[in-house]
Amino acid sequence: MLTLLLAQTQTACVSQQKGLEDSPVEEPGPPARLWRRSASERDFDRFTREGTALTTDGALVLDATARTESTPVPAGRKEDGSTRYHEAAYRLGHAVSEVQLVPGGFTSVVPSFDVLTPPGTWVKVTLAARIDGVWTKDYELGVWAFDKEPVARHSVDGQGDADGYVSTDTLNLKRRAEALRMGVWLHSSQPEVSPRVRALSAAVSDKKGVAADAVSDRAAWGTVLEVPGYSQMLYPDGGPVWCSPTSTSMLLGYWGRKLAQPALEPTVPFSADRTYDWVYKGTGNWAFNTAYASAIGEGVLHGAVMRLDGFAQVERLIGAGIPVSISIAYAEGELTGSPVRSSDGHLIVLKGFTSEGDVVCNDPAFKTNEAVAVTYKRDELWRAWQHSRGMAYVLWPVGTVLPAELIGLLR
Repeated sequence: MLTLLLAQTQTACVSQQKGLEDSPVEEPGPPARLWRRSASERDFDRFTREGTALTTDGALVLDATARTESTPVPAGRKEDGSTRYHEAAYRLGHAVSEVQLVPGGFTSVVPSFDVLTPPGTWVKVTLAARIDGVWTKDYELGVWAFDKEPVARHSVDGQGDADGYVSTDTLNLKRRAEALRMGVWLHSSQPEVSPRVRALSAAVSDKKGVAADAVSDRAAWGTVLEVPGYSQMLYPDGGPVWCSPTSTSMLLGYWGRKLAQPALEPTVPFSADRTYDWVYKGTGNWAFNTAYASAIGEGVLHGAVMRLDGFAQVERLIGAGIPVSISIAYAEGELTGSPVRSSDGHLIVLKGFTSEGDVVCNDPAFKTNEAVAVTYKRDELWRAWQHSRGMAYVLWPVGTVLPAELIGLLR
């Protein structure tokens, strides 16, 4: 009986969370939008580059002009709290995007990136915003590598100033900005090896959120995708806080089966290992989850963190055969049928809709793989989702495109 009581009151992924997003208010902000630049569209031609070049297919790589540095760089945090450093020489180059105007402004940005990092290489991503005509500093939004050496992937603490602050994977601004600029820094400790940047994205939104879920065209009602179900609770050594990599593993498992790519069906512990943020000390870094998913299997998938304003957008993805993972939070009694009474932050997979429009999900907080399938009431889940202001992981195969007009694109 005691074991059952503990299971009922446990808060899923509690130690993973970065704090609730500002709750939406009645006065709506601008709709969420997506800035994305990719090799396939030759977008990096417009970037300002130093020590980097474009491959024949448009990707960013280090070139012969990349300078050599020997200044030690942070390599992640040790278990005792001290910082590790990469002290050997490395090659360095960077590329900075053109200025992107954002009509209506924004107060929050979540970056994501498709990058292949062979052993010995890593990248750093930066964001800057223009507020009242003045640029902020370049905030660091993560150091990424698929492997843990020579630099372990990590977010960057302690960047708050008068303009804003970084909360692990999100730049939050204290005043409305009118433009953004994104940079990527490529590093290699090997003479002939380079990272390969395929795409950079930024989910741009307003802290006010939206006032209500959008009206559905009901085209995807009755459609449920065959997403494999994985429980995070099968792994006592970390599993109770692995909702994010477990959800990412379910998305990967779906694509692995659909594309006949066994490399896209990793174990949950493997996904947890490859999404672990050595500064945040957890696996819930949003950008790291989509970066990992787009790098595994030699990059057969694209991935992006998006802010979506409602389930009508999810329905378009489901209709196109694309499941998504979303971040939710809820108090006791707010999400009927959930495996835990409340959560201050949790990731689940959305795989379809009932004929009445309720949402068919895989919730990894259930105790077994067979039990994770659950249907949540549409209105209840929408409210739970708004605590992250519509955050979603979206993965799709290279060579395909997302549904047209899924989300407002910044160009």
